[in-house]
Amino acid sequence: MEPMTRKRRIAARSIAILVASTLCACTGHTGPKRTITAQTKSHYIVGMDELLSGNYTEAITAFQQVVKSPGYIKYAALARLRIGDSLFLQEKYDAAIEHYRAFIKQYEGNANVGYARFRIGHAFFEQIPSDWFLAPPSHERQQIFVKHAANSLRRFVALYPTHRLVNQAQEMLDDCERKLYEHELYVAQFYFKRQKPAGVVQRLETAFRKFPDLAGTEDNYMMLANAYAKTKRVDEATAMYQAYLDRFPSGVFGDQATESLEVLRSKNGGK
Repeated sequence: MEPMTRKRRIAARSIAILVASTLCACTGHTGPKRTITAQTKSHYIVGMDELLSGNYTEAITAFQQVVKSPGYIKYAALARLRIGDSLFLQEKYDAAIEHYRAFIKQYEGNANVGYARFRIGHAFFEQIPSDWFLAPPSHERQQIFVKHAANSLRRFVALYPTHRLVNQAQEMLDDCERKLYEHELYVAQFYFKRQKPAGVVQRLETAFRKFPDLAGTEDNYMMLANAYAKTKRVDEATAMYQAYLDRFPSGVFGDQATESLEVLRSKNGGK
């Protein structure tokens, strides 16, 4: 499918950027060590050629040869990372995530740990169900991959704010947070239609707390205020109606909010 092809191109291009920084000619070794390093580098280059040509199985075979190299050779660590990339580009996301996590655990101080963390979030993101006209919208379905992607990407952005992939990560994170917000709203509306205000309160409070920029709409303010009123939470309802009037002085629910506020205050001794 064209969208997946485009995703693969984007991922492969970001992987290709690493080639220039990892294939330096200088090894710092002499004698036998230099010979082993040169041979390992040769295998690594073959693996990269196969990877960037889309021959992922062949790439993994070449990288597995590199992984067997002595630990002092940097290509051994890089090959483990590239195996993860090869699996990612085959859409074997669970296996790719395992390899990236293993890389992070084994090479904690490596300069490519940030990249591995990004790819973990990216792999979860790619597994989020897409909206298809014969299937329910994604916000109506389980959000497990959205949550995993959001948590991983949020951690990456926090730990690596200047990383070259941070903008791409932030775009995916924004998309995840929008999906999570839409799911909270979908469930809140589900409870609203079934006249279960306690469920509305629970879901909208979560939406306002976690996604304030998305949740702060006129409809949500009024839905939550009305739900507070129906659950006898007078102080919260009063504060919410007042917050609506303050934020939306010319809002479409202004008269309703004012009337509801007056009723609540009259019952509460004018407070």
